[in-house]
Amino acid sequence: METRKVYVSGGSTYVLSLPKKWVKKTGLKAGDSLVVTEQGGSLLVETSALEKETKVKEIKISKMVSSESLSRMIIAFYLVGYDTIRIILDSKDHLTYRKRIRETLDYLIGVEIVEDTNEAMMLEIMLDYKRMMTAQILQRMYSINRSMLLGLGKAMETTDTGLVKDVIVREREVDRLYFLVVRQLKSAVEYQQIAEKLGIENQRDCLGYRIAVKILERIADHIENISKRYLELLDIEKDVQMGEFIKLNNNVAVIFEKSFQALFTKNYAMADMIFHERNEIKSSHSDFSNHLLMTGNVPSAILQKAMLDSLGRIASYSADLAEIAINMAAGDFPEKQG
Repeated sequence: METRKVYVSGGSTYVLSLPKKWVKKTGLKAGDSLVVTEQGGSLLVETSALEKETKVKEIKISKMVSSESLSRMIIAFYLVGYDTIRIILDSKDHLTYRKRIRETLDYLIGVEIVEDTNEAMMLEIMLDYKRMMTAQILQRMYSINRSMLLGLGKAMETTDTGLVKDVIVREREVDRLYFLVVRQLKSAVEYQQIAEKLGIENQRDCLGYRIAVKILERIADHIENISKRYLELLDIEKDVQMGEFIKLNNNVAVIFEKSFQALFTKNYAMADMIFHERNEIKSSHSDFSNHLLMTGNVPSAILQKAMLDSLGRIASYSADLAEIAINMAAGDFPEKQG
């Protein structure tokens, strides 16, 4: 922490010098513009996000342990905000890496291959913050999760394996949106201007959104897990009775819907009720689980127990969303009047 004196220039202009170390780090030059944002009793001084240089990263596949390592590296650079990723294909088995690169891009929104030669592939990230606000993307993730959960319940009622497989496919879209939101939030934390473009009024909300988006991604994973276990279950027990599970599934869908509404309306009272409803779900979960232990078909019981546990995790994640709603709402509570 440093202290700086304020000087008056020309009788009406107040001047504050900038730390030399910060100026060098940000690459500021005489005549460059800075963005000054008033935040309560503080001033936030930033370099302009609009004027920042394009962030470019180069990766040599000869330095990668495997094509899977390259995939993880591309995702990491996407998340931290790089605009251009150039991949040098300096290895004999570059065809394996090419295939992995294209598979990886299936999970990343806004990435295009702008150069593809025998020597290199150039990836360009083209995203418009104004057209994809964070709250809207989270709403989209929630809608997909909710439709997956309700679709799964409907598929079990009619033993519609085609619908179950469609639920599994939809999980990938949640992953794509997850990576996009994480990238947005990293930029929003760095630049207040970007936070405003993304519809985030307070940068402190980025932490809550970051936890929430991970929860939504994990919920999709558990719905996918339930779907896959259900298909396995049908292979060993065609006439399995899913009535109790469907009822519990629909109850979990309701609590998930309420928790998300509480999060985006910052409704403390609604969020607080979620915990009571979650306890009821836990009680039903326990009764159902005990019943499974008494069945004679062990392979069937194991699969149903795995499905039940994933459903229980979705209920717990819904309670976590409610907790985030309470924490975010706490900042909006009016001060207690005398």
